[in-house]
Amino acid sequence: MGPSRNRFSSGKIVKKPIFAVVIGINKYGSSSYPNLCGAAEDADRFNNYLTHGLGVPCDSIYSLRNEDASRDGIIQSIRWLKGHTKIKKDEAVIIIYFAGHGVRTNKRMQMICPSDIGTEIPFKNGRTKLVEGICGITLAKHFKELSRAKGDNIVRPIFIPKVMIHF
Repeated sequence: MGPSRNRFSSGKIVKKPIFAVVIGINKYGSSSYPNLCGAAEDADRFNNYLTHGLGVPCDSIYSLRNEDASRDGIIQSIRWLKGHTKIKKDEAVIIIYFAGHGVRTNKRMQMICPSDIGTEIPFKNGRTKLVEGICGITLAKHFKELSRAKGDNIVRPIFIPKVMIHF
């Protein structure tokens, strides 16, 4: 496991394993959300910092780029952390990094935009549904569950929104 250095009042440095979800989205499936330049590359650089700078093993990082960073994929990545057997409660640092579109609605709700936001999901009955963003309330629910399972040493999302869209 990659070390994380935490200084306690005694001045002693304690190493903790690091686990991370690193998401970067340049390509969006809906024309309502323009493609970005650099978000996936920012995520790649952060991933590289984790592995080479901090020594985090690749199997301790869940990386999603572009179409893999769908709504379901992002939620599954948080569930991966929650179910990861090597993450012992209160003994690891958990980092969640997101580079992509962020949205603030006119109701002042904030959300992150997965790669499939605004695309249609077909149902067997012929109807469709638009994929929605992942709002702060939904993220908070998943982070609370993660915190209960693995402890509260979570760097809650490092958001690097490339463009903040207002609706």
